[in-house]
Amino acid sequence: MKKLLVLIALFGFLTTQMAYAKSDHNGFHSGQKGKRKEHYQQQKTENKEFRKTLKNMSPEEKTSAVKKHRDTQYGENKAFHEKMHQEKIAHLKEKLATDKKLTDAQKTDLINFYETQYQENAALRDKQHEENTAFFEKIAADSTLSQEQKKQALRDHFKEQKSKHKDHKKEQRNKLKEYKSGLKKQS
Repeated sequence: MKKLLVLIALFGFLTTQMAYAKSDHNGFHSGQKGKRKEHYQQQKTENKEFRKTLKNMSPEEKTSAVKKHRDTQYGENKAFHEKMHQEKIAHLKEKLATDKKLTDAQKTDLINFYETQYQENAALRDKQHEENTAFFEKIAADSTLSQEQKKQALRDHFKEQKSKHKDHKKEQRNKLKEYKSGLKKQS
């Protein structure tokens, strides 16, 4: 009877610890998701206000102001992504410090894997920003297109870019799954 009570108490303790660990992990990721949502919502608001300031400008002034605004927001986004990445790596290191299943080499490899994925994402964002800038300049300079045709060309451009980004993220998720399953096999 005493063994049964000890087993029940141990099971309750372990269940509580597992639930706490899971909620901590999910809490971190939902916190990051909330920060991203807030960041982009703030930029949406800024964009709305910015568009109001363009009304009385000449086409050249508008083009210049839009480019400057886009570059400013790109810089803000770059800094934001870096900050979020640093938080994620700090959280990962904290979690790995208590992990007894992985060797130090495996932990280092896992951190390096996440760093590599971040660098790939940063390179993709840089490439897309350059493509966007070139595309905007090309569209703005094309006097044969009507305003509606320009808007449609922009929509098409972003739709294609969004699809490429989605494929990139899917590929990264698959690489991560493969990497983690390889770690489990090694353990």
